[in-house]
Amino acid sequence: MKNALLMATAFLALAVGAQQTLAQERTVRFLCHAPTGHTCQYRVRTAAGPVDFALPSGERREVAGVTPLVDKYCVCDPGPVTSDCKAPQLGYWCLGHWSKVKRPPELNSRNDAIRVGLSS
Repeated sequence: MKNALLMATAFLALAVGAQQTLAQERTVRFLCHAPTGHTCQYRVRTAAGPVDFALPSGERREVAGVTPLVDKYCVCDPGPVTSDCKAPQLGYWCLGHWSKVKRPPELNSRNDAIRVGLSS
């Protein structure tokens, strides 16, 4: 009985550890798909607080401290990122919703949507 309880406890600990490893913070990549000359403004919502950064068109950036499939991000061009992830005025573009951060090696670049009103 004691061995069975020890085995069950060990199995549970391994299962929990494996699950935590899958959701661990990792370095994830972001890519700005904005037209040439534009700059993407990103905000990533993490458990530790927001992470804000900008990327020029076509550039990639690796961001640490982000948990894939748990944390969410919004991208706007030219910015700022709003709480509802919607464009603050005409001539601006935002993703329109908070999207889950993808796991590496996928890129987090959902800003390749059709851009109405933005010139390159």
